[in-house]
Amino acid sequence: MARRSVQFWRIEQVNGDELIRPFPARRIAEVLRAAQAQGTDRHLRCADGTVLLAQAAALAPHPVLLLDRVRDSNLPSIGDSAGRRKPLPLEPGDHLLETSYFAFLPRNVIAVLTSGNGPRASRLGEYLGGMLGLEPGLVPVVREDVEEILTRLEVSRFEFALPAERLSGKLMEGEWADVLDSASRLMSEGTFRISLSVGRAGKAEDKQRIRDRIQQLIELFRRAGSVEHFDYVVAEGKDSVTGEREVVDLLKERFIAHIEVDADTFNDPAKSTAEAVAILNQQAKANQAFFARTLPGTVGAPDVDSIPEIVAGGLAIPGKTGAGTAAAGRIPMETAAEETGADHEPVRR
Repeated sequence: MARRSVQFWRIEQVNGDELIRPFPARRIAEVLRAAQAQGTDRHLRCADGTVLLAQAAALAPHPVLLLDRVRDSNLPSIGDSAGRRKPLPLEPGDHLLETSYFAFLPRNVIAVLTSGNGPRASRLGEYLGGMLGLEPGLVPVVREDVEEILTRLEVSRFEFALPAERLSGKLMEGEWADVLDSASRLMSEGTFRISLSVGRAGKAEDKQRIRDRIQQLIELFRRAGSVEHFDYVVAEGKDSVTGEREVVDLLKERFIAHIEVDADTFNDPAKSTAEAVAILNQQAKANQAFFARTLPGTVGAPDVDSIPEIVAGGLAIPGKTGAGTAAAGRIPMETAAEETGADHEPVRR
């Protein structure tokens, strides 16, 4: 057996605007399925060189997408019983695929079944931005009162720890990626721990500036989507309402389900997809009451007209007419990237 985690995120914005309607996930799944059936290239090269590839695994009861990180360099080796190393037996044109599974649930919740090397949740936003002109803003779903506590918390300390062998800038983004990458070069064994605190000395305005900066770094950390790889993550400070000292365990309070899966099943591409869909559907059912109690509902119908087709050499971009109907027109992919603000390009093979 192997341990996997299911993370829960909520789509709060699309292209910078608040999302009140249901996210058009089924339409996206249909577009990807049609592109795959037509043999249309769906690879996307991100700004950092990562290549992503998506496909639809299910349309109902919840749309499920597979998102692969495509690797054709720096590949691992395999070894026999005596430890002799040899290259992976890949045929010409084959690539290594590292997969995460995304299920789109009611209330704009996304359940993400992850593995150690599969793309993080934020990569889905990059893919949808580059391929379809969508930029969903994701926020983690947390347990009942964590968000409320953090909003009131006048933070004085933020601390986390993880085993040295897990140190990698790939776990985080921005400043945290630089910190973890640097740490990975310093140590390969033991535990890496970092603590940020306001300190006792200094003027009140200086302390507030430090406190604001720590709050920003906590928010970046919480949005990273890799919290389950850490052993210890806490924020400490004074509750501005009660005046009490609070210690918030972000690792335990983040809404993540840990499950045991059959490792052999997940090594089989055909079986792994069916098993992943079943796991995500089960998680959707098990947590339906929690989402209904803690998350806002949606209003109206999804905006399916805003989702273009994926066509060879570019996108069929729908444009809104005065009557509000969609008029599709093809434009080159380079122009599409400029108009949607995407800094990605498709990989043509």
